[in-house]
Amino acid sequence: MSRAVTEEEMTQGISRLEAHTAQIMEEAKARGIAVGVVDRTGRILYEKYFGYRDEEKKLPINRDTIFGMASVTKSFTALSIMQMQKDGILSVDDAVSAYIPEFTNKNQKEPVRLSHLMSHSGGYFPLPRIVVDKTAQEMGIKDSLEEELVDREDFAEEGIRRVAGRLDSQTHFTGRPGQRMSYCNDGYGLLSEIVRRVGGEASFADYVKKNILDPLEMERSGCDYLRPRLDENSAVLYKKENGVMTGCKDYYDNAFVLGGAGSMKSTISDMKKILYMYLNHGKTAAGGRILSMEGIRSMCRPRME
Repeated sequence: MSRAVTEEEMTQGISRLEAHTAQIMEEAKARGIAVGVVDRTGRILYEKYFGYRDEEKKLPINRDTIFGMASVTKSFTALSIMQMQKDGILSVDDAVSAYIPEFTNKNQKEPVRLSHLMSHSGGYFPLPRIVVDKTAQEMGIKDSLEEELVDREDFAEEGIRRVAGRLDSQTHFTGRPGQRMSYCNDGYGLLSEIVRRVGGEASFADYVKKNILDPLEMERSGCDYLRPRLDENSAVLYKKENGVMTGCKDYYDNAFVLGGAGSMKSTISDMKKILYMYLNHGKTAAGGRILSMEGIRSMCRPRME
């Protein structure tokens, strides 16, 4: 049986959380962090904003400040695959090559399945990123608000050609598929391309918007790169250059070529809605359903050591 948390325990927990956040700020030289804790009713139990969204201008962070979500994107990719399994479009036990013929699986004795990529157990060693901006430059194309790269079919096809070709060229592996975990952006890139090809929408970004973001009313979230850059309430990105922390709003910086590995941007206000959904086994606050209880439990079940 569970029991209510006492006020003293809550105070101690908040104190530890804030001390931990301060430690992260110091160690990572972070300029701004947004922290929120919600319960299964969607109530925000705690929220606090550390630092600034723009340190030079001393602009504060709030619930609607857009941050790059990096690899939290992968949870949206996995959720998309699970929705498609629910709809009978695919199975997580299917071979990846059934949907991505460019990926031939030629140097592995066993098929790499969707479930292997979802659990980072395809057998691949870590690889340098194939990045968005360099790929677009080599293709001779530019991004625009009218047609962002995340929506372009030619860009997705070039990305999959590069990623699938690189994985197929591997001859040494961590083990057979499903044996060991080895973090793999490339695998989640392949998964997002499967979403694009058989999910019924023009792009991975469109699928996520229609099937996850819109039903959850996550209105300040998405996979775009240019629009967050132009949004007044978005976080400046800081990194060390020549020993100095430098800020910019280049959301392309080090972004993986296929969006399912790390293209999402979101806010504290929006992320509490996706957390509500997980805490309520697939239900939305409005009474809809993103995924079945069984599907959510399957996503959250530990699969690899």
